[in-house]
Amino acid sequence: MDELIVGTYEGFLLGYAVHPENEDKKLKQTFATHSHTASVRCVSVAGRFLASGGTDDKVVVIDLKTRKEHTVLMNHDGTINAVAFTHGATHLVSGSDDGSIIVTRTGNWQIEKIWKKAHGGQPVTAIAVHPSDKLALSIGGDKTLRTWNLIKGRPAFAINLSSKGIVNPTEIKFSPGGDRFSLVYQQSVDVWTISKAGVEKHITCNSKPTTVQWVTDERLFVGLENGNIISLTVSDNKAVTYQAHKQRVKSLHYENNMLYTAASSGELKVWFVSESKLTEICSSNAGCRITCVALNALSHLIKKEEDSGDEEEDKKQDVDDEVKSDPESDTVEETVSIKELKRKPGAFVRISYDNETDNVKSEDASPPKKKFKKRKRNKKVNKSK
Repeated sequence: MDELIVGTYEGFLLGYAVHPENEDKKLKQTFATHSHTASVRCVSVAGRFLASGGTDDKVVVIDLKTRKEHTVLMNHDGTINAVAFTHGATHLVSGSDDGSIIVTRTGNWQIEKIWKKAHGGQPVTAIAVHPSDKLALSIGGDKTLRTWNLIKGRPAFAINLSSKGIVNPTEIKFSPGGDRFSLVYQQSVDVWTISKAGVEKHITCNSKPTTVQWVTDERLFVGLENGNIISLTVSDNKAVTYQAHKQRVKSLHYENNMLYTAASSGELKVWFVSESKLTEICSSNAGCRITCVALNALSHLIKKEEDSGDEEEDKKQDVDDEVKSDPESDTVEETVSIKELKRKPGAFVRISYDNETDNVKSEDASPPKKKFKKRKRNKKVNKSK
């Protein structure tokens, strides 16, 4: 059983248990919290933590094991447009309208790196962390695509998107293997290849694309403004269209042969993904305007508790927070090859504290019923300028 996490325009974070075997074919609500005082813009889940960013300028971190608010990060001075945990769950990367990208250490929640003017002082609109956890991509109001070296903690390079005819990009996502990433803008989706350093495939949609979800390094789904979902492959020009929702598709998430879709109307659906088609399994309506989704794999938490118990799990978390790797053995060059980016199982990435400049060179160039109990004691609030 997994749990779908939903962020809403009304400031709620909602949880829904996914039980495909339910006879009524409905998602069951597991929790609701109103931790944000304004719209939730983005969510990310890694291990036991859920992070959400909103238009109230704060990042709320919830402990999914205890079901309590763990900490609130007040490090940005503008709307939080992007939050992304590294795949190893060691760091949280956040981007804001204030123009900054901040890398925060998971566990002690201390800031390890700030790029105050990541996109020339313009808003940071989207962030994607590479599966290796060694680099991240961001897009922003300065009309550039920027690469960040997460090992050395410094900017790598920038690409001027406007010179390539790309205007107002809204989303960027890596494929599972990391050699490709998708860029959504206007009526199009471009598939870029890192090893070829350029656009491999240009996809023009009959309705405005809103979001992309990779299934494999070859196959991806595209959500559209008209509620439809397109299934296609990079190497093939054929595409299959599914009438998934009646209103705009806001978010897609894929995991373990399941596709989770959310519409702006509040409608949620779970689909089984086969090679040839999508089959609807269950659905629900949040009663709120959905803005973003993420998935909490509850089986991971349950397995940890069975293996080590609550006390030992807490100790393990504390040890993990203190682990440090050798920065000399974990470095990458500014020009990164795909072979260098493959992360070994359990590999740990350390972000260094070197004082690098932030300059980069440009190349062409209805109210929910169930609620969390908020922690009253020892609530952590981080403030940093």
